[in-house]
Amino acid sequence: MRPHSLEVTAFGAFAGTVRVDFDDLASSGLFLLHGETGAGKSTLLDALGFALYGRVPGERGIVRRLRSDHAGATERTSVRLEVTIGGRRLRITRTPEQSRPKVRGEGRTTEPAKVLLERWTGAGWDLVSNRVGEADDEITTRLGMTADQFFQVILLPQGEFARFLRAPSDERVVLLERLFGTDRFRDVEQWLAERRRTTSATLDRRRDGIAQRVALIASIAEVEPPAGLPDALWASDLSATAAAAVDIAVRTVAERGVDLENARAAAEATRALARRQERRVEADRRAAELAAAEPAIAALAAECEAATAAAGVLPLLTALQSADRSRAQARELDRAARERAVAAGAGPADGPAALRAAARECERRSGSLADLHAVAADVAAEERAAAAARASAAELATQLAAAAKAGPALAERRTALLARREGARDAAVQLPAAQRTADALADAARTAAELAQESTSAEELRQRHLEAREHAQTLAEEHLRLRRDRIDAMAAELAARLEEGTPCPVCGSLDHPDKPVLSPGRVTRGQEEAAGAAAEQARAAAETVGAAHAAAVAKVESARGRLGAMAGTPADELAARAKQAAAKRDELATVAATATTVDAALADVDGSIAELAQVTTKAEEARAGAERDAAAADTRAARLRATLAERLDGAPDLATAIAAAAEGAAARTAAADAREALDRAETARTEARTAAVTAADDAGFPDLDAAAGAVRDASWRAQAAERVRAHRAAVDGVAAVLADPDLDVPTMPPADLEAAAAAVARATTDHQNAVIALADARGRVSQLGTLVPALVDDLAALPGIATEAERIKSLAELVAGQGANTRRMTLSAFVLAARLEEVATVASERLLRMTQGRYSLVHTDTGRDGRRRAGLGLLARDNWTGVDRDTATLSGGETFLASLALALGLADVVCAEAGGARLESLFVDEGFGSLDSETLDEVMDVLDGLREGGRIVGVVSHVAELKQRIPAQLHVRKRETGSDVVAVVA
Repeated sequence: MRPHSLEVTAFGAFAGTVRVDFDDLASSGLFLLHGETGAGKSTLLDALGFALYGRVPGERGIVRRLRSDHAGATERTSVRLEVTIGGRRLRITRTPEQSRPKVRGEGRTTEPAKVLLERWTGAGWDLVSNRVGEADDEITTRLGMTADQFFQVILLPQGEFARFLRAPSDERVVLLERLFGTDRFRDVEQWLAERRRTTSATLDRRRDGIAQRVALIASIAEVEPPAGLPDALWASDLSATAAAAVDIAVRTVAERGVDLENARAAAEATRALARRQERRVEADRRAAELAAAEPAIAALAAECEAATAAAGVLPLLTALQSADRSRAQARELDRAARERAVAAGAGPADGPAALRAAARECERRSGSLADLHAVAADVAAEERAAAAARASAAELATQLAAAAKAGPALAERRTALLARREGARDAAVQLPAAQRTADALADAARTAAELAQESTSAEELRQRHLEAREHAQTLAEEHLRLRRDRIDAMAAELAARLEEGTPCPVCGSLDHPDKPVLSPGRVTRGQEEAAGAAAEQARAAAETVGAAHAAAVAKVESARGRLGAMAGTPADELAARAKQAAAKRDELATVAATATTVDAALADVDGSIAELAQVTTKAEEARAGAERDAAAADTRAARLRATLAERLDGAPDLATAIAAAAEGAAARTAAADAREALDRAETARTEARTAAVTAADDAGFPDLDAAAGAVRDASWRAQAAERVRAHRAAVDGVAAVLADPDLDVPTMPPADLEAAAAAVARATTDHQNAVIALADARGRVSQLGTLVPALVDDLAALPGIATEAERIKSLAELVAGQGANTRRMTLSAFVLAARLEEVATVASERLLRMTQGRYSLVHTDTGRDGRRRAGLGLLARDNWTGVDRDTATLSGGETFLASLALALGLADVVCAEAGGARLESLFVDEGFGSLDSETLDEVMDVLDGLREGGRIVGVVSHVAELKQRIPAQLHVRKRETGSDVVAVVA
C-alpha cells in the first residue's frame, strides 16, 4: 500500500479542505509530520484509515465524531485518497453519515455514509463501485489485511505498544488474536469442547435409555428390575414366560364362551314366555273396553242415520233462509227511498206510477235551468276583470310608494361609496410600509422563540453533561475498586485452578495442603471487564452530551446575533407586536383591495337613480287606467246578475236550483223502483217456504225445526260412520286374538326376566375378563418382542460409544490445556505464543541496534503472575548483565525503544502472516521526546533502514530536534477557525 495524495474536507480539526501530496513528501523516503498538540497530526492518519476502511483507529473510532466543529453548515465532510494497492492505482472518496440543512423547507436531514471507488486506466478514472459493502470488500481484499491489522502495523499508534509491552498476558491476547486471526484455533477448541459435551451427552442418553428400557420391560413383565445392567438371557426368559401365559388365556376364553351361549339361550326362552303372557292380558283388557263402549256406539249410529236424511232437505232450508233475508232488505230499501221522495216534495201515499210522472216533470225543469249557465259565466268574467284591474292598481300604488322611499336611500348609499373609495386609495398608499414592519417583527418573533427554545435545550444539556460526567467518574472509580478487589483475590483464583497431582505453577509442589478458598462474593474477571466497559461507555456518552451542549450554545449565540438590538425583548412581547403588525397589514390590504368593488358599486347606484325616475312616471299612468277599467266591469256585472235572479224562482244561485230539480227526479224514481222490488221479494219467500215444508215431510221429519236440528256437516257424518265401523272391526279382531291357541297360557306366575338377565350378565363378565386377560398377555408378548431385541442391541453398542466419548474427552482436554497437556496451555494460546516468540526474535534485531547491543526481547511461557496457561510473557534481556528483566522496569526512553522495536517486529510478522505482502508505507506515531541525542541517532538509523526498497516512512512528532534531522516535513498549524497544513520539501 503506497499513498499518493490525501484530501480532507471538514474532517476533525480541519474546517476547510486541505491536501497532502505524499509523492512530494516521500522523495527522500522519510518525512516528518509535526505541529502543536491538538493541531490535528493524528487526524491525518485517521483520515487515511477512514478512507480505506470507513473508520478510524483507537478511542477516536469509538466516539465516532469525524465532522469538524469549525466547518460551516453547508460544508460536507469527506476524505479522498489516491493510493496504489497491489500494483493498481485507486481513488477512494468517502463521506460519513452526517446532518445537513434541508434543500426545501426548514430543519435538517441525515445524509447516509457514501463511498466512491475508482480505478486509473491511463486514460482516466473508471468506476469500480459506489456501494459501501462492495467497495470495502474490494479494498480489504487488495490490502490483504483487516482494519485492526492495518492500524497496528502501518499506523503504529501512539502509546499502544508501550501498553502492550507492559500488559499482562491476558491483555496481550486481545491484540494478538486480532492481528493473527487465531479464531480458527479457538474454533477448534470450541468444536472439540462441544464435541466432548455431545459425545458425553450421547453416552449418558444411551445409558439412560437402557435403564428406562429395562424398567419398562420389568414393568410389562410385572417383575422387579435387576440391579445394574442385565444380560440378554434375563429379557429372553421374560419373553418365554409371557408366551406361555398366552396359551393358558386362549383356553380360558373358549370355556367362558360356551357358558355365555348357554345363558343366552335360557334367557331367550324366558323372554318368549313373557311376551305370550303380555299378549293374553292385553287381549282380555281390550275385550272389556269394547263391551263397555257398545251403548254409546249404538246411539251414534242412530244419530248418523238421521243426519243422512236431513242432508236432502238442507238445500231447501238454505233457500228459505236466503228468501227471508232478501225480503228484509227490500223492506229497508223501500222505507229509505219513500223518506227521500217525501223530502223532495212527493206525497206519502203516491204509488209507483205517480212517482215516475213527477220525476219526468223535474227533469224538464232541470233542462231549462241549464240554459242559464252562459249568463252566470258572463257575470263571473266581469267580476274577475274588475278584481284584476283593482289588484293591478294596488300593485302600482305599492311600487310608487317603494320608489318614493328608494330615492333618499340611493342618495345616502352614493355618499357612503364615495367615502369608501377615498379610504381604499389611502390604504393602498400605506400598505408597503406596513408589510415591511410585519415581516421584520415576524422574523424577530421566530428568532426570539428559537432563542428561548435553544436556551432551554442548552441548559438541559449542560445539566445532562454534568450528570453524565459525574456518572462516568463514579463508574471509573467503581472499575478501579473492582480491579483492586480482583487483584486481592487472584491467589484464591490461582488456588481454584489447582488439581490433585498437578504441580503448582508458583512453587512446583504436587501437594496443596492449605489452598485459599474463593469467596462467594469475589470479583470475577468478567465483572471487572464489564465494569470497565460500562465506565468507557459512560465516558463516551458524557463526551457526546458535551458536544451536543456546545452545539446548542452555538445556536443560542447565533440567534442572539440575528436579533441584534431586539435581543433583550421578551419573545412573547415580540410575538404580540408581530401579531399586531400583521393584523394592521391585513386590515390595510383588505381595505385597499375594495377599490375596484367600490367603483363598480358607485356606477350601479348612479344607474339605479336614473332608472327609478323613469319607472315612477310609467307607474302613475298605468294606475289611473286600471282604476277606470275596474269601474266599467262592475257596471256590466250588476246588469247580468239582475237578469239571472228573475229566472231562479227564489233559489240563491243557479247551481242550487239545478241541484234541487235533479234531486227531485232521482228521489221519485228510486222510490218507485224500491216498491216494485219489495213486491217481488214477498212472492219469492212464499214459494221457498212451500217447497221446504214438502221436502221435510217426505224425509220423515214432523216439521222444519226437526229437520234443521238433525243437520250435520259431511265431515261429522264421515267421522261418525268411521267410529261405528272401527268399533265393530275391533270387536271382531279381539275375538280372533282370543281364539289363537298360542295365547292359551296361564298369566300367573309371570316369567322371571331379571333372573335370566342376571345369569347372562355374569356369563358375559366372565367371558370379557377372559378376553381382556388374553389381550393383556398378547400385548405383553408384542411389547417384549420389540423391546427385548432393542435392549440387546443397546447393550452391544454401549462399549463402543463409551470408548469414543473417552477419546473425544482426552483430545478436548489436551487442546484446552488440561489432562495430558503438561504445558497447561490452550491450542490458541500455544499458537499465539509461537507468533509472539517470532515477533520477539524479529524485534530484538532492531532493539539490539538501537540500544548498542544491550537489550533484546525474550518470550517466556510464564506470565508476570506466574501462570503458564497464557504463554504470552515478554522479558527484556539485559545483555550487559545477563539478567532477564520485567519490561515494567525499563526507563521511559528504553520503553519507547522496546515499544518501537516491538511494533516494527509485529508489523513484519503480520505482513508475513498475510501472505508476504510488502509494506510500502509506515507511519510511526510515538513519543520521541524521551530519547537522548545518541539514542535518537540509533533510532533514526533504524528508521532510515526502513526506507529500503522505496518504502515511505512518516514520523509523527513535535520534537524540535527531528525538524533538523528530517528535511521533508508536513507542518500542521492550529487556528481558531480550523487547522491547515503546510508542506516543506527540501
